[in-house]
Amino acid sequence: MEIKRKMSVQSVFGRFLFWFCVQLAGLIFLFVILYFVLDMTVEILPANYWESMLEENRTKIEETEKVTEDLIPDPCSYGVYQEDGAFLYGNLSEESRESVWQAYLQGSKESKKAKGYLKFFQRDQEVCIAVYQIRSEFGNPALRRLLPGAPEKSILLFFVLFLIGSILLVRKFGRVMQDELEKLKNVTEKVKLRELDFEKPDSKIREVDEVMDSLVRMKEALADSLKQQWSLEENRRQQIRALVHDIKTPLTVIRGNAQLLGEAESLEESREYETYILQETDHIEQYIQVLQEMLKTEGAMQPKRERVELHELSDEFATRARTMTSAKKQHLEVVISLQSDYIMSDRQLMQRVWENLLYNAVEYTPRGGNIAIHITEEKDRLYFQIEDDGPGFTEEDLRHGTEQFYQGDKSRNSRKHYGMGLFIVQSFVSSQGGRLTLSNSGDLKGACVNLELMKIQESEE
Repeated sequence: MEIKRKMSVQSVFGRFLFWFCVQLAGLIFLFVILYFVLDMTVEILPANYWESMLEENRTKIEETEKVTEDLIPDPCSYGVYQEDGAFLYGNLSEESRESVWQAYLQGSKESKKAKGYLKFFQRDQEVCIAVYQIRSEFGNPALRRLLPGAPEKSILLFFVLFLIGSILLVRKFGRVMQDELEKLKNVTEKVKLRELDFEKPDSKIREVDEVMDSLVRMKEALADSLKQQWSLEENRRQQIRALVHDIKTPLTVIRGNAQLLGEAESLEESREYETYILQETDHIEQYIQVLQEMLKTEGAMQPKRERVELHELSDEFATRARTMTSAKKQHLEVVISLQSDYIMSDRQLMQRVWENLLYNAVEYTPRGGNIAIHITEEKDRLYFQIEDDGPGFTEEDLRHGTEQFYQGDKSRNSRKHYGMGLFIVQSFVSSQGGRLTLSNSGDLKGACVNLELMKIQESEE
C-alpha cells in the first residue's frame, strides 16, 4: 500500500508563498506583454500630450479673433471670459464655469469642479481658460472615446486582478488548514463526549497528524481508564450483592432459633437459643460494617491474605451448621479431618463461602432431611464437601449454576433466591486458585457441592 508523504506546516506556508509569487510574476508578465503589444499596434499618447498641444497652439489661441474648437485638442474643454469674469463662449459645462474662473483669479492650476488641470491664455481684453487631463490616452479617437485613460487605468486593473487572485489563493490554502483543523475538532469533540469507538482520520499535515496521534493515545488511555473504572464498580456491586445475599444466612438462624425459643421447655434451653440469636445479630453487624467500608472506598474490597486457623474456623462453622439445621429439625453430619493448623487466605470470605453453601443446603433440604459436611485435606489441597437429600441439581443447573443471577428451574428455585450464592463461591474459589464442582449426591440423592482450595503457606507469600 502506498504511503502518502505528509507535509509540514512550514511547507504549506511555503507553497502558499510560492504560488503568491507565481501569481504576481504572472500578472506582471501578462501586463508587460499586453502593454508591449498595444505599443506595437496602437498609438499611445504620453500623459502630458494635451498640455503640449495646448502650448503649441498658444500663439494662435491668444492672437486669433475668436477661439474655435479646432484650436483646442479634442479631449480638452475651454471657456472664454471677459476681464470682469463674464463667460462669453466655449464648451465648459455650466457647473464648472464659475469654479474655473475662481481658480484663475486665485492663480490655481487645477479645478476640482472641472475635474482637470487649467491653462490660461491672455487675449485682448479676454482670457481663454482650457481644461485638460494629465493621463495616457490611445491615439485612435475611437479607442480614446471607448476606453478613456485606458493605459493608466490598466495599473488599477492590475491591482484589482492581483487582489482577486490573492483572495482566491488565501481562501484555497485557508480551506486546506480549515479541513485539517476540523478533523482535530471532530476528534476532540468525540473524546470530550466519550465516543471512543472511532478511527484516526488521515491528515495531510505532519504536525496535525502528530496531534491526532496524541489524541488517539489519549482516547485509548481514557478507554482503558473507563474500563478499569467500570470493572471496579462492577466488582464492588457484585460484592455488595454478595453481602446482601450472605445476610440471609444469619437471618435464617435467627428465624429458626426464634421459633425454637417459643417451643423451649426450660430456661436453660431458652438462653441457648437467645445466645444463638445474639451471635447471628453480631454477624449481621459485621456484614453491615464491611458494606460501609466498601461504600467508603473508591474500589471494591479486595481479598486479604491472612493466617486462617483451620481447626478454629471448622469448629466454629460446625457449631453454626448445627444451629441452622436444628431450626428445621434436619439431621446434620459433620466430618472434620485436618492435619495442617492454618492456611493463608481471607478468613471472613472463606467463612461466607462455607455459610453460603450451608444456607443453600438448608434451604432446599426438607424439614427433617439430611445434610452431610466433610472438611478434609490432602497434600496441598483443602476440600469442603456438602451434600443434602433435597431435589438436587438439574442438567441446566449443572451447566449454569455458578453464573451470576442464574436462578435455575423449579427444582431448586424459590422466590427468595436471586442467583448469587454459587456465583459468590465461584468468585472466591477463582481468586484462591481453587475449583468448584457441582454434582448430585450418590448417597443422599440430593445436591453435592465440592470446594477445592490451594493451601498457601506463609513461606509462599
